[in-house]
Amino acid sequence: MRKIGSETVRECPCEYALRYIDGAWKILIVAHLVRAKIRRHAEIKRLLRGITAKMLTQQLCEMEHDGLIERTVYAQVPPKVEYRLTALGENTTSCSRGDVCLGAQTREGASRTQFAKTNANAVGSKSQRRSVPVQSPAATCP
Repeated sequence: MRKIGSETVRECPCEYALRYIDGAWKILIVAHLVRAKIRRHAEIKRLLRGITAKMLTQQLCEMEHDGLIERTVYAQVPPKVEYRLTALGENTTSCSRGDVCLGAQTREGASRTQFAKTNANAVGSKSQRRSVPVQSPAATCP
C-alpha cells in the first residue's frame, strides 16, 4: 500500500508528498521533533497520548525508512536510541504549519458556533448581548 519508490501515471504531487506523512501519528511525531530537535522513544510515547509502543515503533521505522528521521543508537546498557529530523523531515514542517493553522481556525470556528448557540438560548434582547472578541487565526499560526 505504501510504495513510495513507485510512481503511478499522472500522480498528483500532493498525493506523492502525503505518502511520506500518511498514518495517524507521523505529523505529531514531526511536530514534537521540531520542538526539541532530539527525542528518545519513551519521550515521544509520553507526549503522544493514546499511541501504543508497537504503533510508535512502526511509525518511527517507516519514517526512518522514508528518510524523514535519523535514528542514533548508542552502545550502552540500557540501550539508548535518539531520533531527530533529517533535512527532508524538516521540509515537512511547512506542511505541518498549515495543518496547525487549519486546526486553529476550525477549532475557533466551532467555539464561536457553540458560543452563538448558547447565547441564542439566553433570555434578553439582542442589544443586551455582548460579543466576545476572538483572536485572529493568523495570529495563532506559526
